[in-house]
Amino acid sequence: MLQLLSASKLVSSPSSPSSQSRLGLKIALIALCLTITACGNSRMLRPHKIAIQQGNMITQEMVNKLKPSMTKSQVEFVLGTPLIVDTLNTDQWNYIYTLRVASGRVVQKNLNVLFVDGQLNELTGDYKPSEE
Repeated sequence: MLQLLSASKLVSSPSSPSSQSRLGLKIALIALCLTITACGNSRMLRPHKIAIQQGNMITQEMVNKLKPSMTKSQVEFVLGTPLIVDTLNTDQWNYIYTLRVASGRVVQKNLNVLFVDGQLNELTGDYKPSEE
């Protein structure tokens, strides 16, 4: 009888190899769950979003090169081909630049060029020519 009691104590004792491996497995499983949960909120694991540029990138230096009475071809050489040319009014060119950054913020710049008799007459929009 004594042998049977001591054998049952060995099986149910917390220091037996099978209960230790189960305890280790439980601890590893809990650690894995905590790690996955912690990494799920991390900015590190979010997909990379690129900045999206559309249209003609116009700089103030480019606008400063424009002078009254320049021809359409001279303006096109300085600024590039306009994004929008009104089919009903070919004397108005619209340069539009849009930048959408990864955070969702959108930056938009406009430059409207007006020609009279084929020569540069007026600039309107976000850029102003220098007074030189």
